[in-house]
Amino acid sequence: MLLKAKYEDDGTSMTNEQLIDEILIFFVAGHETTANALTFTFHLIAKNPEVYQKALLEFEAIDDDLPPMEKIAKLNYVKNCVEESMRLYPPAWITDRVAIEDDSFADYHIKKGTMIGISFYELHRNEKYWKNPDEFKPERFSDEHRKETAGYYFPFGAGPRMCIGNGFALYEMMLTVYEMLKKYHIETDQEKVEVAPLITLKPINLTLKFTKRTP
Repeated sequence: MLLKAKYEDDGTSMTNEQLIDEILIFFVAGHETTANALTFTFHLIAKNPEVYQKALLEFEAIDDDLPPMEKIAKLNYVKNCVEESMRLYPPAWITDRVAIEDDSFADYHIKKGTMIGISFYELHRNEKYWKNPDEFKPERFSDEHRKETAGYYFPFGAGPRMCIGNGFALYEMMLTVYEMLKKYHIETDQEKVEVAPLITLKPINLTLKFTKRTP
């Protein structure tokens, strides 16, 4: 798709250097963000016994021999857990945009060329939009509550520059949580999570204990 892509204005293709840059972004963005999100998700599930039990009950109703896509369709609560984890700890925690012309928003006057930073981390924890924002409540993303959160939830960004891998990343994480919790009991004795807000939101010194589950 990248090789065949053409610029709309002049019909030219990407240079080899641009292609290599785009491919590197896919590797880096698709690996580190998902790994970080899964670490936060496992930690939050492990420290919330009620959530843990609800996830296990959902697993018990799923035939392990089903194809992956059919499993995904049944992992509703696990999906809610992953989504709530990314609300609290969005891997892409901040984004930026450059004003292409003079503009204004509320009482702010923005000059052309100004870089504007948007912190999804802070938006996702804003009491104006979220009830008890610091609590891990996967039910926020159940079907009956999803509309309440849609306008304030951007773990993959939004608009035409929304993350191209959002669907793949979500399915990948749901299946990973399913497979890991089916095979291992996960524990943690850490109450607080240290984070490093770099290009992505990275967990620091976060440890989890995995114990093989008995059949």
